[in-house]
Amino acid sequence: MDIVSESFAAGQRVLERRSSAARKLHGQFLTPPLVARFLADQLGALPESFSILDPAAGSGTLLCAVIERLINENVQARVRIEAFEIDPALYEVTVSTLERARLGAAKRGIDLDVHVHCGDYVLAEAERRQPTLFTSPDDTPLCYDRIIANPPYFKLNSDDPRVTATRPLVGAHTNIYTLFMALAVDSLAPSGKSAFLVPRSFCSGAYFAHFREELARRTTIDLLHLFESRGDNFDEVLQENVIIAFSQRDPDLPQAAHIAISSSQNGTDSASAEAQPVATSLVLHRRDRALFYRLPTDPDDELILRAFDAWTGSLQRYGMEVSTGRVVAFRAENHLEQFADENTVPLLWMQHVRSGAVRHPLPDLRKPQWIRRTPDSAVLLVPASNYVLLRRFSAKEEARRLVAGAFLRADQSSEMVGFENHLNVIHRRQGALSDDEAHGLAALYNSAPFDRYFRITNGNTQVNAAELRAMPLPPLDVIRAIGAVYQANPLVPVDHLVLEHLTADDLLPADLLLIEKN
Repeated sequence: MDIVSESFAAGQRVLERRSSAARKLHGQFLTPPLVARFLADQLGALPESFSILDPAAGSGTLLCAVIERLINENVQARVRIEAFEIDPALYEVTVSTLERARLGAAKRGIDLDVHVHCGDYVLAEAERRQPTLFTSPDDTPLCYDRIIANPPYFKLNSDDPRVTATRPLVGAHTNIYTLFMALAVDSLAPSGKSAFLVPRSFCSGAYFAHFREELARRTTIDLLHLFESRGDNFDEVLQENVIIAFSQRDPDLPQAAHIAISSSQNGTDSASAEAQPVATSLVLHRRDRALFYRLPTDPDDELILRAFDAWTGSLQRYGMEVSTGRVVAFRAENHLEQFADENTVPLLWMQHVRSGAVRHPLPDLRKPQWIRRTPDSAVLLVPASNYVLLRRFSAKEEARRLVAGAFLRADQSSEMVGFENHLNVIHRRQGALSDDEAHGLAALYNSAPFDRYFRITNGNTQVNAAELRAMPLPPLDVIRAIGAVYQANPLVPVDHLVLEHLTADDLLPADLLLIEKN
């Protein structure tokens, strides 16, 4: 067995002795060998003398992949390796693995100076950079020529010691993996290169807005590689993963004109993925003062982005808003009912939303579908009116990420209604949506172009209100026209209806008529 596969297998044996919940709690997902090699290939040409850091070494697989590169490319290098691993059992595997790799590399004329630390890299780095009573801050902080990492990922509380310790250095971070990336930006040598395997969630969403700005300001993004499968590389991971390779850059210099974009289903076919240059303005896109990272993976995606970017409409500009449902089931348990009576009103869950329509009640739904109307529950209810409901979450196997339905006042006998928290609810800030607007918006969100746009701009299973607010919309009269046709003929295929209207008004290129990408 080669050293890369051997290190991965040894780490897996450690993790297999732990529960799935424990691995998830600590964000422990080791990098498969094929993915590790692909990640190592993104570090550019390896010089004859360089330093490299892996701040979350796991069992040492990524560093072994770099060493394997040196051997295969016959680079007679002198390399200083720094590795951190917080887990004592995995630390022992890393020490043993890298020692075997060092001995094997020495036979090929490669000099490895290996330093493995058992501890928390984030806290260690923060302590190293902070002045104490007896020392002053290091004016020339330790820098690395290469950084490679598959950091852990889990949410951080604001009082987490790692957040507190690093806030003066890199600001606030809501997820541990972006904290690793931010420290890497600070730790790269002027000509240094870094490659990270991380969730795609940082590419969008309000929580990561400041981090995206800083990353784009201080680095050149060389490559974004998308793993389109949400489960093939790592078990129990519900979001897409990306490899991002970036280089240190003078903030006063502009980004490169293009960013290389590639994609593969999983690690098995990543080596054959062909990266294509995409205009940086399409990838790093600013809308309503927020910067988003988009991943167009083929020419059709670029056409969709250019078309959507030309639209000036949005929910906000049309006087609309999106909110999440007010009913959190476990908190409102005393108010929920299985059967209706004169004192209950409908309670809608995301299961009630089917493509284009809302169905309530559902005979096979094993959830309470009614909520008792009392003074205590009044804050959970909203007036029955015209709304567009979208599921906040999609399952792995669902063909579409966006699933929307029109909820119409005319179909309701109750004056009030409850929406469960897993629903996004679009409504007018003043007055109510018209029937045509509700049907038109639902049709747009359920269509192939909108679903594809969402996939290009978002890799999560969750549909956040912030992303819906940022999503461009065509002119309101076009939305109403689509809604009017859909009301008159609800059996018309939504994709055909939407594409017919948008291409007729030159809002989408005509050659997207046959688009079917899910």
